[in-house]
Formats: sequence, C-alpha cells, structure tokens
Amino acid sequence: MSENNSKWLNIGIGAFIILAIVLLLVLILPFGNLAMEQDEIAVITISGTVTYDSSNSTKAFTSASQIENALNEVNSNPNVKAIVLDINSKGGSEVACSEISEDIKNSSKPVIAYIGDKGLDESYLIATSADSIVASSSSSIGGIGLSFIDSGKYSKEKLTGVYNDDYLKLKKSNKTDPNNLANGQKMIDQDYTQFIKKIAENRDLKPDYVAKLAYGKRYNGNEAKNLGLIDKIGNKNKAIKLAASDANTKNYTIVNYPKAKKSLTETLGENKIFNLSF
Repeated sequence: MSENNSKWLNIGIGAFIILAIVLLLVLILPFGNLAMEQDEIAVITISGTVTYDSSNSTKAFTSASQIENALNEVNSNPNVKAIVLDINSKGGSEVACSEISEDIKNSSKPVIAYIGDKGLDESYLIATSADSIVASSSSSIGGIGLSFIDSGKYSKEKLTGVYNDDYLKLKKSNKTDPNNLANGQKMIDQDYTQFIKKIAENRDLKPDYVAKLAYGKRYNGNEAKNLGLIDKIGNKNKAIKLAASDANTKNYTIVNYPKAKKSLTETLGENKIFNLSF
C-alpha cells in the first residue's frame, strides 16, 4: 500500500472513530441526564408593582402574564415538586392580582408564599392564595385596601372604601348599573367589600374580622402572625424548606422561574458533548 493511500486510510478511520464517539454520546447523554435529574423547588419572584400589561415586565414591575407563564411552566415540569412565591411588592392591578391568585389556587403542586420586605394590598391577596405564608418579623404585611383609601378610580372626587356585606348583594342586582348610582362611592364600596371577602376566604377568616384589620393598616411579621394574616416567621430559606417538606422531598435544587432562555452555545457548553481541536 502506497504511503498516500495509507494516509487517507488513517484519516478515514479517524473520522469514523470520531463519528462513532459523537453518535454514542448523543445516545448516552439523555439517559445520563435522566439519572442526574433532581427534584426542584421552583422560586417565582413577584416584585415591584404588579401590572396587567406585560410590556411593563421590568425590575420595577411584574406582569400577570409573566407569573402565569411561570406557574404553567413549573406545573408542567415533573421535576418541580413545590413552588415558593418570593413576594416583595406594594400591590398593583387588582385584576392582575386576582387572576394570579386564581392560578395559584389551581396549582397542582404545594405553594408557599414568602413575604420579604413587604407584601401589601393586592400583593398580599396573592400571598393568601398560597398554602402557607412565611414572613420575616420585620416584614411589612397587609395594607388591605390601600388602593381604596382616598381612591379616585370611579369618580373625580376622592372616595374611601367602606366594608358592607350588603354591597355584594347590590352588585348582583340590576341596581349596579353605573348610570343609576348616585356617585362612585357605592362602586368603591362594592369592590372594597369583594376584595376583603377574597382575602377572608383564602385565609379561612371571617370577613368582618378581616375588615377590622383593613383600611390600609400595615403590620410587622409578629403582629401579622398573631392576627392570623400569616402562618410562620422566618426567612426565604425557611419557606423553601417548608415547601420541600410539603412535597415530601429532601434532595432538591432551587431553580428560579421563569428560566432565562439559553443560547445554543451555552446549551452545548453545559452538555459538553465534544470539543474538537484542529
């Protein structure tokens, strides 16, 4: 065999070996990844003002669609065993927070809310939708009805929400046509009453009792626990451990959701399929 033919034969054998290794890794890696998969505790951050408009999804804002997408992602991921809501917000859109609240209650996995610096008004409504609420002793909690204090939502005048169970009956009748209302006060009172009802239902408390704690009043963690507004005092790590306990898992990783999209280069780098040098 000539030297030239021998050279090409070696190149061919080398190429075949490389191709065989690549194919073998492609077949083996998925099974290796399955073996390495670990239970996850998903952490979903709700910070700043909660908005309905997804165009405001920045550090200062959290949109309803952003949280809803994250909840859908974690509930469809079999590796995620429980969810922790990391809340630091003064509130925002009542419609957005109500939708998020319903999504949380429909979660197929345990949900623990952790209130960091603050969980007020509409963001507190979100927290009450979780199975348990953990907060620091120094957290600012509650603020129920802050958005209804001196509100101008339905009138040019500044109106204050008043809790009255009869307003819910009004809202279900034909008398609720805004054109037939003397002013925006009744509309404010109806929404304010409904808002308190939602929180009372989520926390298994009497609406009249929650109404006494409302009117925008804020409580620290210890006060909130004594009043039944939260369940435990602790930091985020305690909330994560509680979530893991509820999910009956001891070996887990903490993953933030929604996950940031990775480039193809990052994905290949993580998989480390092969590295050829010429």
